[in-house]
Amino acid sequence: MAATATKLQTTLLIKYKDGVDAKGKEKIKNLRFAKVKTGATEQNIYDVAMEISTLLGKTLDEVIREDQSGITNA
Repeated sequence: MAATATKLQTTLLIKYKDGVDAKGKEKIKNLRFAKVKTGATEQNIYDVAMEISTLLGKTLDEVIREDQSGITNA
């Protein structure tokens, strides 16, 4: 039998630049959004992240998609 994976949950993690610290190093902050539709495409997720960064008025540093899957032996 072959094991199969079923997506259970998708989370969007947005990292954005939020100025510099006292030593001149860039500060990176995170925003996490749970309950993203598991069928969302990478382009959809990226577009949403870009809009959120625009609303924040911050420069986007990184967009991360975190998928959790359940694995069963079918």
